[in-house]
Amino acid sequence: VTHEIKTPLTAINGFVETLEGGAIRDPALANRFLQTIRENVLRLNRLVDDLLTLSSIELGESALHSESVALGEILDKAQALILAKAAVKGVVLKTDLPPDLPAILADRDRAVQVLLNILDNAVKFSPEGGKIDVKAAEENEFVAVRVTDQGPGIPAGEIPRLGERFYRVDKTRSRELGGTGLGLSIVKHLMQAHGGAMEIESAPGRGATVILRFPAFQPAAE
Repeated sequence: VTHEIKTPLTAINGFVETLEGGAIRDPALANRFLQTIRENVLRLNRLVDDLLTLSSIELGESALHSESVALGEILDKAQALILAKAAVKGVVLKTDLPPDLPAILADRDRAVQVLLNILDNAVKFSPEGGKIDVKAAEENEFVAVRVTDQGPGIPAGEIPRLGERFYRVDKTRSRELGGTGLGLSIVKHLMQAHGGAMEIESAPGRGATVILRFPAFQPAAE
């Protein structure tokens, strides 16, 4: 945590000192430095928000309000929040949900957060003009959601470590894309809190598939 916070703070401090040293008198240069400072402040805000979310989940302070939720409904909400970002890269999201898919037992807001985090990752690592496939199917007492991208893929040895705090396969690229290194950790913990699980299947050059297994809603017996 110290390292992740210190890096943007060091950048902010360095650019402030440069501005104080005279760069502020060059409007074009000053604006560029101020933009970099702003980007690092936003990065710190994202990091603090994610740390607070993760801490709240781990300490059991984030109570889930589980209910019967239609997967299509929360998926629509998550996609609506990511469509603008996908459009910038020309990335297309394709959804395929069977009409007889059962509802899931989940906290509505947290389930949206889980799907949003996974879709956001998929867009980040998708190539320009790529495609993201979202499919779902009933598997025993669960509903499995599969989100598949066309990104660079992940070496087999790295997959077990995904979900660890701050672990990134490509550290430099992840930071450049705005990642805090906590997104998958939050997803992993939220899925466990739901009584479900997160799995990842991938290989270098073949994209990645994130599988989210939510408990299927079981209607009370009459």
